Parts: sequence; structure tokens; C-alpha cells
Amino acid sequence: MYLLLDIGGTNIKLATSSDGQTISEPMIVPTPTDFEKGMQVIEQTVPQLVGGGRMQAIGAGVAGVLNPEHSTLIKAPHLPNWINKPLKRRLEAVFGISLKLDNDVALGGLGEANFGQYKDEKIIAYIAIGTGVGGVRIVDSQIDRNSQGFEPGHQIIVPDGNVCNCGGKGHLEAYVSGAYLKDPVNWDEVAKYLALGLHNTIVHWSPDLVLLGGSVTESLPKDRIVANLTSLLTIFPAVPKIDKATLGNRAGLLGALKLLS
Repeated sequence: MYLLLDIGGTNIKLATSSDGQTISEPMIVPTPTDFEKGMQVIEQTVPQLVGGGRMQAIGAGVAGVLNPEHSTLIKAPHLPNWINKPLKRRLEAVFGISLKLDNDVALGGLGEANFGQYKDEKIIAYIAIGTGVGGVRIVDSQIDRNSQGFEPGHQIIVPDGNVCNCGGKGHLEAYVSGAYLKDPVNWDEVAKYLALGLHNTIVHWSPDLVLLGGSVTESLPKDRIVANLTSLLTIFPAVPKIDKATLGNRAGLLGALKLLS
């Protein structure tokens, strides 16, 4: 049995897989702001999932930038008290099995590329808009090679603009993510800002498909995003396919399962 974790800025999702292909119904608990409390929550919740089953390995995603060894967070605007804490080592010690760790959105894209509606697409730009904005470039159903991960949510779309939680100014995340949107939301304006960010991502990553995930995406008008992109994207002959992801809160957990294969 595999244990799967998706540690986001708002919630932790947990599931298991007995066959390496499918996952159990996810359990969802709020993410504690404190690292030690987070470890306690995971340790207390896992037995409810696995019962007396024997676990073989853990696949996990976490919201933030990981060190080169993928063992601890070094930058995490939405989990600041988890930075530089021994996340991988602690979970391996608690459960007595090995753990593979990656960025949560990268695993969301990996899950969509291997288990979702568009699993046959060659190059996917996956952008998740939730508490923050993350993304990943998927090539041939694998996370593309990189040095420090992918952070399209922190591209600058407004010079000296809104302050982002990471400390920068004018980042895409500061205009479209759930942490910054106030009621009532002007969704046409959000779509305009998102189109700016997607334009930059498209000209840098040249994908066959742009796939939008995350909770905020559910409220976004796709037609307005495409219309804005059509007017912005002048260097390529056509806007690539744009669609919303299909796996919901299971995407990151399925990506964690793929990470273990």
C-alpha cells in the first residue's frame, strides 16, 4: 500500500493506493500553520486511512520551493513556518518507510498528464490557481527537467504592482489567486490578468495544451481568457488549446502515485 500526501497552503489531502493505479477517496484536513502541528495532524490522520495495512512508500507534494535534494522547503509564501524544517526526514522517521517529495502543483500536473482527460498530449503547461498560483511544464507525461522548479505564478505582470506574499511586486499570483481576491470579484479583470501570465508562459514553454487547475479556476470565464489571449498572442499563428483540468482535488495525489512508479 502506498501513502499519498498533498500538502497545500490551505488543506492537506491524504489517500492510499493498493494497486499503484487507483487511489482511495481522499481525506482532507486543514493545513496547520505550524510545522510541528502539521506533522501531528498527518501522524494522527494516516491510521484512519490505512487501518492495519502495511505501507510500502510515501509520495508527497508540498506547496513551495524545495531544496535540490527535495527534502525540505526553502521558500514557501503560504507555509512560512514550514521553511527549513526536516519534512522528508520527519515523515520517513514517523512511518518507517521511504518518501519521495516534490512541489504540490508539479505533482498536480503530473497527475493530470498521466490520469486525466488529456493524458495523450505531448507538452502540457499546467497552471493551478488556488490559494496561490503554481505551474509545471510536462513533457511526454513527465515533469520537465529543471534547476529550481517552476514558478509561473511569480512572473511579473505589473511592474512595481501589488505586493506578493513572497515579497516581490506585481506578480501574477497577486492578481489572480484566492489569497488576494476580494468580494465582489471582477472575474473579467481576473481573466485579463491571467491571460497576461498565460501569454508569457506560452511563449516561453510552447505547449500543445494549457491546462488550468485549482479551486479559483472553477469560477474563471474560459471564454474571456481565450479572447484576451487571442489578442495578446501575436507571435504564434494560433492560441494553443486551453481547458480546465478534470481531476479536481485528486490530481496531486495521483501525481504523487506516479512519482512512486
